[in-house]
Amino acid sequence: MIRNSKIVFSLLAVLLIILSSCKDDVISAGSAIMQSEDSIIVRADTFTLTSSIVRGRAVAATPDSFMLGELDSKYGHLHADILTQLACPLEFKYPANAVLDSVCVFLYYNHAFGDRNVPLAINAYAMDRSTFSYNEPLFSDTTLSTYCSLEDSTRMIDYPVIVTANRYTDSTYYGTTGSYLPTITLKLNDKWARKVFEANDFSSQQAFNELFKGIYITTEFGGATLLSVLDINMGVYYHFPYVRAGVDTIIEESSKGFYANREVRQLNRYLWQQSDFDALEQNADTNYIISPAHIYTQLTFPMAAMQQTIMQSLGTRRAYVNRARLSLPVLNYYNGLDANRTRDEWAQPASSMLIIRESDLEKLFNDEIVLSDSIAMYATLQSVTDTLDVTTYSYEFDISTLLTEQLRKNRFETLDMLLVPITVTTTTTSSSYTITDISYNQSLTATEIFSAQHPEHHLELEVVYSGF
Repeated sequence: MIRNSKIVFSLLAVLLIILSSCKDDVISAGSAIMQSEDSIIVRADTFTLTSSIVRGRAVAATPDSFMLGELDSKYGHLHADILTQLACPLEFKYPANAVLDSVCVFLYYNHAFGDRNVPLAINAYAMDRSTFSYNEPLFSDTTLSTYCSLEDSTRMIDYPVIVTANRYTDSTYYGTTGSYLPTITLKLNDKWARKVFEANDFSSQQAFNELFKGIYITTEFGGATLLSVLDINMGVYYHFPYVRAGVDTIIEESSKGFYANREVRQLNRYLWQQSDFDALEQNADTNYIISPAHIYTQLTFPMAAMQQTIMQSLGTRRAYVNRARLSLPVLNYYNGLDANRTRDEWAQPASSMLIIRESDLEKLFNDEIVLSDSIAMYATLQSVTDTLDVTTYSYEFDISTLLTEQLRKNRFETLDMLLVPITVTTTTTSSSYTITDISYNQSLTATEIFSAQHPEHHLELEVVYSGF
């Protein structure tokens, strides 16, 4: 038995040697067949970007809320006002013997930016020159004189209404929010109350607009507060007599509401002076992305230099960008209570940021193209808290798909991309979510990031690429 075991062990040893030799031969043969240029190469490089702030064109937008007022801050002076049509109550009729009592315009606001204790004066004018076409695009820098003459005869209230956001005098239960909202009441003067009451052709929205084109709401002083107006409507109050049971004459009071809803057009105008942009541009160490001022940061990617570096590493292999990490730390996130913030600290960074080829921005917002990784990416504001309980905020982008496509096109010396604040609308299921809309962020945001010219914080892109 021992002798047989030794024979078996000897045979096994010989067999292992033979198999090992065969394996080495196969590997050697495979290496001989595979040429060196067919092997997969993976490399990583870091590229330095350049940056600047640019003032973009206003985009067409339909507001679902409004900004009203003025605010001075380190970002400049922003003035926001409102033009709106009011929905016609189709086929409505006032009672034949109705007598007008009053007409009031109501503004409901749910938030205020800036100093809530500084008063502002609100005034209202009639849109007397023109009204909005239902299909025309409306831009936030629209010229006011197209729609309003601002003659004294078009002033709809006798005196401006003085408002202090933190000391409101009235509130209304607002069903969609399930809470009471501060309410501003603009009581129309007798002349315009009568004109509104007599604009009683309710056969169509167009017919009503011919009689009453709309309202322009603005502020006349107060440079420290912006109101976030959630809703606007107008109430016409009247009474009429009727005879009850053929004996008693009863006076019945009633009202009719006219609403600034999605059936009609609204425009939130924003005025941001060019001198404010020039002042921001002087700060070489910081770049800004500010809404609704349409101030963006432009990032310039050195495509020719990137392509040269990658091709020298890969030779004739087909290039793939596997990862292109762009990290943008945010400089101005404030955690303090609203009441403790200074006027400059009211504008927080945008919750969502888009990086997009400059040439595609207007196409995306005008629904001419669909968002895809080959033209743009968006990131949400991320936070990280370290062991010392210090929280930092940033946007993290991976633009690998976009860069792969751009490198293969071999068209550009440089590639200009914009950072734009956006609002993302999604639908969510139990297992996933779908983006249904991306639009320009019309709320007040101001994002600060290090510029490429900062002496200590360079703007760099980490790129992992491969070729085979």
